[in-house]
Amino acid sequence: MDILIKSFNRPYYLDRCLQSIYLNCVGSNFTVKVLDDGTPEKYLNKIQQQYPNIIVYKSQYYNDKSKFCEQGIKPENMKIPIDFWVSSAANSSDYFILLEDDIWFTEKFDFNKCRENMIQNKSVFTKLFWLGNPKLIQSKSTNSIGNLSFFEPNLYVSNPNLFSFIFYKFNRFKIRKILIFLKIHTKERFFSYYSIYSVAGVIFRKDYFLSLWNNHKNTVDEGLQLFNAVNYFNRNKNEITFSHTHSEVLKTGFLSSATNQFKDFDVQVDMFAFNKTINEIWYKNELDVMNNFPSDLSVNEIEKILNSENIDSTFINDWKQWVLTFKNQYVNFGCKID
Repeated sequence: MDILIKSFNRPYYLDRCLQSIYLNCVGSNFTVKVLDDGTPEKYLNKIQQQYPNIIVYKSQYYNDKSKFCEQGIKPENMKIPIDFWVSSAANSSDYFILLEDDIWFTEKFDFNKCRENMIQNKSVFTKLFWLGNPKLIQSKSTNSIGNLSFFEPNLYVSNPNLFSFIFYKFNRFKIRKILIFLKIHTKERFFSYYSIYSVAGVIFRKDYFLSLWNNHKNTVDEGLQLFNAVNYFNRNKNEITFSHTHSEVLKTGFLSSATNQFKDFDVQVDMFAFNKTINEIWYKNELDVMNNFPSDLSVNEIEKILNSENIDSTFINDWKQWVLTFKNQYVNFGCKID
């Protein structure tokens, strides 16, 4: 089984991700493939030296982005390498794990056993974490087999056209506001579709993953991917199942972002400058990436590092407020962040 890790300019989190894989993943029949979109070369070289068995692939935008990331500034080209991800998945094993660089395993996990159970029970999708939020796994019924729970998704509508009308594209005559007012379109009903979809932290059957990116037009449109998931489910529901692990076996980080994408936050932090600082500390072996494991890196430890680098106190305080805001957006819709 292949493990695909989408990576961009956070080698300190990537290091933690890889350590967790080799610490917790049972069985020797897996290949780790890092799909990198701009992490500066010297950091990737260090990663490759630490983990000689991994394979590093670079996106078509790698050269353009990495030279900016090396300087700690936002690249001029921030195009998302969708074709790179999709082609990498197309060339992967029939079942593969998709991670991002800030996701790590927290306990022992048997890939081979999980894959066998998925094949035997025709599962196309196994969710490995859901941040303690039951809204992200809504099921009509559940059947426990081996290390997995197989479930029938409890979707409000499984017809893709109705999904599109209520939750996605159709919004003529302010129909979306009317549907929300009538409590037809609710957040809980919308969240039910994440029972059959996730950006990462999932074992995918390859054909299902590829179907999610139909008609992507080189843009990330989560609504379209949810529509594609519903469409696939509607066409194949008598022949497939969905599953999740009994307990969550992954966690994710909340101390940084790969980009400056959160424009609606009250406080802004230049994540390219932040990551440049932490990347260099990691490169000099002055950051223990397993600090506080299996929980996230310690805010206090990162603060000490920033202080040791004589980073302006206003920047540090803004970063700490940014972290709280980042976490709270998940807490506010029912996730548990420790």
